[in-house]
Amino acid sequence: MPTDSEIGQKETKGAQTERRILDAAEALFAERGFEAASLREIARAAGIRQPGLYNYFESKEALYSAVLDRALAPLSHAIDRFLLGAAPDELNSTLAGVITDLLLEHPKMSALFQRALQGDPGTHGNRLIKDWLDRLFGQAIAGMPSGQTDDSASQKKIDLVLQSIAMFNITTGFFLSQRIFETLVGGNVTDPEVVARQKALLDRISRFAFSSD
Repeated sequence: MPTDSEIGQKETKGAQTERRILDAAEALFAERGFEAASLREIARAAGIRQPGLYNYFESKEALYSAVLDRALAPLSHAIDRFLLGAAPDELNSTLAGVITDLLLEHPKMSALFQRALQGDPGTHGNRLIKDWLDRLFGQAIAGMPSGQTDDSASQKKIDLVLQSIAMFNITTGFFLSQRIFETLVGGNVTDPEVVARQKALLDRISRFAFSSD
């Protein structure tokens, strides 16, 4: 994975500023939620004045949407590619590793998910998160095998939804466990060796718990 300095060398000044804004917004939205995080704080964390932020994003809503799109669009594309080539029984096993790798690029997104989903369902942040999760889980449902009876299809759909939610919770929960991990064994959950162990564990859990009868 390229370092920040290597990325910065390839980006224009405007692109670098936009990335700093998105990084700052992602962190503050995760820490405080959509409603509480202010554009002034985001601009300060990005190293610019608040009026300059409007050169890149017309509103806080647009900025929040961009934060979600940056992190979740690659995940959506990965699910699409996976569903085209993976066997049904491999859905959670392989996809768990894919989700882990993508969240590793934006580890604060897990906290952002949790904060938004626990908030007022009428808020802008909650609605956007719900739309994205509906889209992601809908892709998994679209991968159901065809040619089943109505009853078996219904049961398969329920199982697939539960499996997808369970694996999503496990993968996002991993990035929320830093404080516990550090207290118990020291280190960082994003260390490559720790991530590799987590992905191996996810694979074993998936194959045991989610395999077909």
